Amino acid sequence: MSFHDKQSIQVTHITLNVADLAKMTTFYTQILGISIKSESNTGVTFNIGNNGHSLTLQEVKDGRRPSMRESGLFHIALLLPNRQDLGNFLYHAASLGVQIGGGDHLVSEALYFDDPEGNGIEIYADRPKEHWLWDDNKVKMDTLAVDVDDLVAQRSQTGWQGMPDNAKIGHLHLKAANLEESQDFYLNKLGLEHIADFPQALFMSTNHYHHHIAINTWQSNIVRQGNDSSLGLSKVSIYKPNADREQFEGPEGFEIIIHNNENFVADKI
Repeated sequence: MSFHDKQSIQVTHITLNVADLAKMTTFYTQILGISIKSESNTGVTFNIGNNGHSLTLQEVKDGRRPSMRESGLFHIALLLPNRQDLGNFLYHAASLGVQIGGGDHLVSEALYFDDPEGNGIEIYADRPKEHWLWDDNKVKMDTLAVDVDDLVAQRSQTGWQGMPDNAKIGHLHLKAANLEESQDFYLNKLGLEHIADFPQALFMSTNHYHHHIAINTWQSNIVRQGNDSSLGLSKVSIYKPNADREQFEGPEGFEIIIHNNENFVADKI
């Protein structure tokens, strides 16, 4: 069983409200190398790999910029097929002057940066699940330094050629207003399992992945207001096998769609 197949609860689509559509489109196509699926005068939708996952940028004129204390996006995490792809991306992005942070999380190696409007992005590659460490059904994670020299040395001769076909939305990390209320929603309504804890943070998954959704209150303590007119994360679609379609405001104040459309997930990864 895979962590992102048709038996796995997973994020399949994310919408960001943006102030400057042209600038953001250039960033996502040139830096991330994702392809445009559809576009209009006010929005662009990108494919994340070829497995059905996607990302939309929706322009909102005079959009409100939420305060750091409001719930919303911590980062979008795009999963690459392997470590060589991650090395290719690191060399590519650094060559273009992107300011990148990193973290070795034991289960994965990750690169972190912001888009031009401050939305957090993580690009990562998982370590083989056979190497993950467990303690009483909780996966062990940490944040250690990435061996940058070794990672870059793994890159291929052809280098970064755009987002690989098997890339996907690996997970979504959210800023919550209330950890307990958000936990109740994601565990009891959505059906995820509690997989790891950190101070003021909770990591949740299906099929014993290290996490499909994480929440934290490191910066936030109030629910986002005025979602449609606010910049940043505005809508998330989540695939849940055999679930009825639902659309509602989630505990963080943005729109959530739960669906069972298998066209937006892979047969197996």
